[in-house]
Amino acid sequence: MSYQRLSDRRVRIGMVGVGGHAYRNLLPALTFLPVELVAIADVDETLAHRTAAQYGVRHSYPTAAQMYANEDLDAVLICVSPQLHPGLAIEAFAAGLHVWMEKPAAPTVAEVDRMIEARGELLCTVGYKKVFMPAAVKVRELLASAALGEVRTILAQYPLSIPLGGEAAENSMWLANGCHPVSLLLSLAGPAASLTVHRAKDNAGALLIRHESGVLSNIHLSHGAPFGQPFERYTVFGDQATAEIDNTRRVTFQRGMPFDYAGTTSFVAEGLDSGAIVWEPQDSFNTLENRPEFTQGLHGGLRHFLDCVLKKRPPRLAHLEFARQVAAVHQAALLSDNQEVALTDLKDKA
Repeated sequence: MSYQRLSDRRVRIGMVGVGGHAYRNLLPALTFLPVELVAIADVDETLAHRTAAQYGVRHSYPTAAQMYANEDLDAVLICVSPQLHPGLAIEAFAAGLHVWMEKPAAPTVAEVDRMIEARGELLCTVGYKKVFMPAAVKVRELLASAALGEVRTILAQYPLSIPLGGEAAENSMWLANGCHPVSLLLSLAGPAASLTVHRAKDNAGALLIRHESGVLSNIHLSHGAPFGQPFERYTVFGDQATAEIDNTRRVTFQRGMPFDYAGTTSFVAEGLDSGAIVWEPQDSFNTLENRPEFTQGLHGGLRHFLDCVLKKRPPRLAHLEFARQVAAVHQAALLSDNQEVALTDLKDKA
């Protein structure tokens, strides 16, 4: 971890879009990253100017193009609506800049393909923060070590609804937040081959994803559940053990216990080789590992992008090819109505 003011090598960045999310989350996170914020662009010139002044940034612009023409930048952080991502990313690539953009990358596969075509040798990642959560990193470690044994199914719980096509999908929670559980599941089980959506009242229900690996994941769409309570969970079921992420901040590696149906008399087996191992923030100190920008993966995603820029290496996670997988799931789910939809080329589908 590199504090901005202590970093010997820093990426010169511009920021496009300084609305509520960028102001509350991205800008404060830069304190813990090897960057130099050079300029800001936002269509709201007053907002851009005030934000620049707060962060000691000399120049602000009403358009990204003006910022690119006047500033010496290495990369740009784009934080606007997903419908605007393709045009702004392609504009940045044309200016020779590496790109980090907020999630999701775009509503459709075709729009992600446009960005892939324009990217060339430049680097680009998307802010699928759940992929970078320490909890997700730990579960991928358990999977890689084979500690869970053979994994067949994964269960996710997230308060979403999935509309059936139509204009309602353009600005739905499925577009804005569906990428959170989808990206995490893809990072755990690999690319999706097909999916089926079963809808209940108000488009709640279940999304079943059949992964190319053979794993079947299920997102329980708990639409209507109160946001004022823990609502997000992921459980990976292996034939040797299970791993559970509870509300992003708790990982349980459940190894089970020695068990004989007719003879076991205690749930507390002797020794330390059975039972559960739990990782969670202690929250006793105001230290970094307890802060939401770290526990939720925002810092991890930004750091991965910046490390790739500094070391001139392609990203391993959350790149545009991965974003294409997320977009394919998003797009296909709008088409499924109790029938399985294969995630083939979706560029020409509504």
